[in-house]
Amino acid sequence: MGDPQTEERIVEALRALGLPRGAIVFVHSSMSSIGYVEGGAEALVDAFLKVLGPGGTLAVPTFTFSHSASGDPIFDPALDPSEMGRLTEETRTRPGARRSLHLVHSVAALGAHAREMTASHGPSAWAEDGPFWKLHELDGYILLLGVPYLRCTFFHLMEQLVRVPYRQWREVEAQIREPDGSLRPLPTLTFGPKPGFVGNDFNRLGAMLEERGHVLAGSVGNAVARLFRARDAFEVGLAQYRIDPDLFLMAGRKYTPLGNGVLTEELHSEKWVLDPAYIYRGH
Repeated sequence: MGDPQTEERIVEALRALGLPRGAIVFVHSSMSSIGYVEGGAEALVDAFLKVLGPGGTLAVPTFTFSHSASGDPIFDPALDPSEMGRLTEETRTRPGARRSLHLVHSVAALGAHAREMTASHGPSAWAEDGPFWKLHELDGYILLLGVPYLRCTFFHLMEQLVRVPYRQWREVEAQIREPDGSLRPLPTLTFGPKPGFVGNDFNRLGAMLEERGHVLAGSVGNAVARLFRARDAFEVGLAQYRIDPDLFLMAGRKYTPLGNGVLTEELHSEKWVLDPAYIYRGH
């Protein structure tokens, strides 16, 4: 577990997990959870592309939360770096990668369906004209690599679809910088929490998916890995929400516990690992 992770080892681990060749996979990741990776993020992206093959697609969040705090936000899709970790920025900057156009919740994709995944991204991040709905439409997978279900932003799509009462719409006046340097309006709507919001516990839905056998579990180095279809999460999530409208909310002060591994206590950057002692601090 503490040994360096090579591209070849990562390929073997992803195949053992069950990631299919030709699949579309959206990856939430903590690279440091894996341990030391020889070749860094470049080797990790290469491993994914090798497993997925020419017919597959790697998609990642390239969110830019810093724009949320700006009084005059301008999104530059070519230059704004991803704020979601090394894997995401390496994917975004690869030749042939595509990036969707959203002020805060852009997505980058690389591979056969990259253009289709990112071509449309309307004012709302989670609406039916964007990359997250495409995951459902194209029967894509979601991979949590070294992170818990808490980081699975696909679940926000369901919150928005059912219009959960603890979130509200907010319109943001933003602009986008074109390749020639000119600016144009970028309509943006956020579906953010209302005052008094207690917080999401997406581990609850994740545990239900595991109980129903929808999740393939394994590890990549020290990182606990969970792979599941977006459609399965969508169907189970909506069915359970009809039974329990508090499905996505925290119940008490602790998240729903997860088996197989350790959830670190780093708020908003939680890691899901086999052993916290092997989290790599150099990435």
